[in-house]
Amino acid sequence: MKCLSFSVLLLVLQLPGWSAVASLTNYSGDQFEQSNHVLSPPEIGQQHSSRVAVHFRPGGQELDRRQSDAVFAERVKVLESTSRCVGCDLRGADFDDADLNDADLSHSDLTGAKLNRASLVGTDLDHAVLFGTVFAKADLRQAKLIRADLRKANMKEANLSGAYLIFANLRRTDLRNVKLLGTFLNGADLRGSRLRGADFTDADVSDAILVISDFEDAILCQTKFSWGTENRDCP
Repeated sequence: MKCLSFSVLLLVLQLPGWSAVASLTNYSGDQFEQSNHVLSPPEIGQQHSSRVAVHFRPGGQELDRRQSDAVFAERVKVLESTSRCVGCDLRGADFDDADLNDADLSHSDLTGAKLNRASLVGTDLDHAVLFGTVFAKADLRQAKLIRADLRKANMKEANLSGAYLIFANLRRTDLRNVKLLGTFLNGADLRGSRLRGADFTDADVSDAILVISDFEDAILCQTKFSWGTENRDCP
């Protein structure tokens, strides 16, 4: 009996977010060869938009868009004149030494921005995206950072006394030598944060997500945790 043969049969399976391709080759009555399935994962950017993951490039080229983007420059001008820029795209902006006291920057994206030594007393940064933002030695007393995304931000030696960091994401944030006197950190995520020398005197850390060993080199005095008040470092 003469064997029948088929040159190529291509099967394409469509699954939600995945594509599977299988090829059948050299088929005959007594021989069958099937290649391995090749699965390609879904493009994350297409399935779930994430401004942080897409736009922040650690160690990448510094960006001061005031010089290159007319729309951005106008946005900054409005902020400087009105102290308000709600939901603004300010990624990579250079605000070193700027006076932004009492400004409303809630829901804004300041991913990778520079605010070294900036004055942000009473500034509203609720729900702001501050991933990788640099706040070294900045003055953030009484600032509102409720549910702000501060992952990997550099806040070394900043003053956050009396600030509201309720439910803020502070994972892997640099908080070394930061002043957190009377700061509200209820429900904040502090896992992996660098806390050496951070002063939590009178701070409220109740219901926060944390690893207690991270606080070994921090200053605790009248510091409220979920299990009680810590007075380890009181004078």
